[in-house]
Amino acid sequence: MRLSPNSALTLILIFISFNAFAQDDDELSNLIGKGLSNLGSKKKAKLDSIDFQFAISVNENAGLINISQKGEKLTRGLYELKAQSEKTPQEIARDTVDYATGLYEYRMYQLAETAFQDAKNYIESENLTTDISYVRLISNMTLLYMAQGKVNEAATYLEMALKTSSTVGTKSPAYIANLNSQAKLAQMNGHYNEAEKDFDEVLRMVKDVFSQNSLQYAIVLNNKALLYQNVGRYDDAITLMNEAITTAEAAFKKAMKRSKNSFDGRRFQSNLAFMLQMAGKYPEAEAVFLEMKKSYERNIASNNPEYAALLNQLAVLYMQTKKYDQVEALLKKAQEIFKKKQSEESPGYARATADLGNFYRLTAKYVEAEPLLIQALNIREQVLGNNHPDYIRTKEDLAILYWKTERFDKAFEHYKPVMDKTIDFINKYFPPMSEAEKTKFWDITAPRFQRFYNFALAAAPNNPAIVADIYDYQTATKGLLLNSTNKIKQSILKSGDKSLIDEYLLWLDKKETLARFYSLSKEELTEQKIDLSALEAEANTLERSLSSRSAAFSSGYSTHVVSFQKIRDLLTEKEAVVEIIRVQTFDNDFTADSRYIVLVLTKAMKTPKMIVLDNGAQLETRYAKFYRNAIQQKLEDGYSYDQYWARFDSELAGKKTIFVSPDGAFNQINLNTLKKPAGDYVLKNYDLTIVGNSKDLIELKAKKGVVAKKDGVLLGFPDYGGNRIAALPGTKVEIETVSKILKGAGYKLSQYAALEASEKNVKALKSPSLMHIATHGYFLKDSESQKGAFGISAENAANNPLLRSGLMLANASKTIDGAASDIESNDNGILTAYEAMSLNLEGTNLIVLSACETGLGDVKNGEGVYGLQRAFLVAGADAMIMSLWKVDDAATQQLMTNFYTNWIKLGNKQTAFKQAQLQLMAKYKEPYYWGAFVMMGM
Repeated sequence: MRLSPNSALTLILIFISFNAFAQDDDELSNLIGKGLSNLGSKKKAKLDSIDFQFAISVNENAGLINISQKGEKLTRGLYELKAQSEKTPQEIARDTVDYATGLYEYRMYQLAETAFQDAKNYIESENLTTDISYVRLISNMTLLYMAQGKVNEAATYLEMALKTSSTVGTKSPAYIANLNSQAKLAQMNGHYNEAEKDFDEVLRMVKDVFSQNSLQYAIVLNNKALLYQNVGRYDDAITLMNEAITTAEAAFKKAMKRSKNSFDGRRFQSNLAFMLQMAGKYPEAEAVFLEMKKSYERNIASNNPEYAALLNQLAVLYMQTKKYDQVEALLKKAQEIFKKKQSEESPGYARATADLGNFYRLTAKYVEAEPLLIQALNIREQVLGNNHPDYIRTKEDLAILYWKTERFDKAFEHYKPVMDKTIDFINKYFPPMSEAEKTKFWDITAPRFQRFYNFALAAAPNNPAIVADIYDYQTATKGLLLNSTNKIKQSILKSGDKSLIDEYLLWLDKKETLARFYSLSKEELTEQKIDLSALEAEANTLERSLSSRSAAFSSGYSTHVVSFQKIRDLLTEKEAVVEIIRVQTFDNDFTADSRYIVLVLTKAMKTPKMIVLDNGAQLETRYAKFYRNAIQQKLEDGYSYDQYWARFDSELAGKKTIFVSPDGAFNQINLNTLKKPAGDYVLKNYDLTIVGNSKDLIELKAKKGVVAKKDGVLLGFPDYGGNRIAALPGTKVEIETVSKILKGAGYKLSQYAALEASEKNVKALKSPSLMHIATHGYFLKDSESQKGAFGISAENAANNPLLRSGLMLANASKTIDGAASDIESNDNGILTAYEAMSLNLEGTNLIVLSACETGLGDVKNGEGVYGLQRAFLVAGADAMIMSLWKVDDAATQQLMTNFYTNWIKLGNKQTAFKQAQLQLMAKYKEPYYWGAFVMMGM
């Protein structure tokens, strides 16, 4: 017999009545209770077949959503009537999974993991792996590991979950929920194309199984929207998020017939508000925040800590939009709610207090700001500990306050541990991160270094020693995103050494776990029985073991501060280092202006010499345009030398070899082409070596004197497979000429032309001593990348300049025409800088990119040119030659011929390259001809 919910409710009422008025008839009471509990058990089993958690992407303050199924509360109520002693193994299994899932929903991840493992052991010991509870268990363990950022474990359990859920049908709620998890995991790993395809498939399936007006459909729309947000496609993200909200509201409205849980829609609204805020659409964000505020107030929830968090975030928005008159009241109200509901020692109260202190600092109310920031710092130290990112953030806020009130000693006392701890954070957080996660982390972290450099400029007159700190922090972080950790990871995973691989994966797991636990408060750590010190010790032990077993690991996984003294001691009396730092001006907030710090280091210096170029904005606009115009028009340039060189030239007196680490605008010019008025070119006065980071000198000096192998790869004159890309017959002549010179010197060469000049063949190369590529290069500006040109999906390219520069190889025309648009393809004719980072070029002596504008790329503070030039060096090459502007064919062929001839004769590529430029200068006096190419590295 099948009972409706109303019939079951009637039986419950009868049961209650018998218990109340017929206590003497225990047999009848027990009989009815047993019947109801059995009914609840059957309905619970049916419920479990559709009750699957859908992973939901959230921004800050947007929590989990539990999808209530029809009759769920009643079913669980009936089931609770069943005595534990009467439960079957299947029912006990379901209970253990429910218990673990509850811990997960409350974000008690450590306890949840233990509970899930206990449930897994029980189910497997009872041979219940075909029961639906096992499918739910494995599915939820995938979510647990994803929530903790343990991508390797998540991938393992996801594979199991998809396999087990497919046994109940590929159109089942279980399988669809796990496919949604697969899309989320792909996004976490930075595989955006794959994630988008999976989300589209999940949407199609959810529409068929649950309907287009279901909460499940809204969640997947939300997830896809946050994917778009992740990669910078804000307009598309906002459109999808609005659709998700409309769908969710319809689902909640339908559920109102049975409950009043539609208030859960605030999670979707919160995501939209943050999305609009991140996109800089402040009026729209404000409107959503205000509507949410009304929603809390309508639901009589204005004393809720979530409401306080909303007020706090709205106040931050008003600070961003300089609506200062509306900030103070919101933050004080947030403080009041947090104090009442959570206490003055809560993280929420500390945040509101810190934000209020910063508001006063921003508005120059320093007397009011100081006690609040001190109070917030003390709370965070007590609750979170002095290693927590929020504690360090507040300590920096105080440092800035002391700086702005000209208490420089006190400011430095606070700032120094902040910067040292930030380097420590990078070492802790970076190793397990995907490339996309590293980019996001650095976008948040880099401004701290910029603020410190601004402070240091102000403090230097009273504290000259701070210049050494500027130098050390810059060399520790410059080019941080362009590291080879992903390449090292692939190298270890492909090594075939199972023991090494297992140890490496275990280390990654520990690091991922620690990265999540560092954000917890002391109370949360204690509550979840997490021993942070023990986990750190385990990770450090593994790290020492891996460093001893893998040279690649030991060299690539740490951001060590290398003191300027170590670099200085490597210099000879005739050498100097010039480290250039672009500093965006900070005055309580960042401005559009910039300055350049030039740090000169010679062997005789006790500390680096600092020269400040105050006209950064002009160097990046007016003078940069003049320089480029003078080059292109072959005009006399009477300004660039004074702007880009003269102001620190006196510090280089008596030096011959200068190692220059450029930044900002200095990446866009060839310093050798600067000519002193009534004097000579820098090329004739100095031997310049361009390096990505002056600490590269340590490795470069160690390699000096090593005899290179005589093997090389020549690639040119590709068959682009269509008319969209102009053929380059000159490159065929160039390759033939270079081949003749090298073969005459005993080089063993592999040559690729026409269809053989392919991306696939480039990726298959293994550490050739020399690689010469003659083809088209490209660099897309951000606005151009929005069109998805060169086969690069717009959402990827907009967020990552490494995807906007590259080389065009065989069949590239087909990709440009859209026939092969998959960026993850191994052979689509477009080799991006992102792909170039993973090439096997360890031990490669030199790469020559004989292509137009291969040296261009986005200029990012501390990152150099974020394009091909850095990518090939990250891949392992010692040095490379590339171009900064479109080059003359005849001049290029002559330069290359001269260079290779000189190199064979002299044995030193730096000297050979300089001689080749001087030889070409004798024929073409204008820098346009001889100055297009630059060499980076040694």
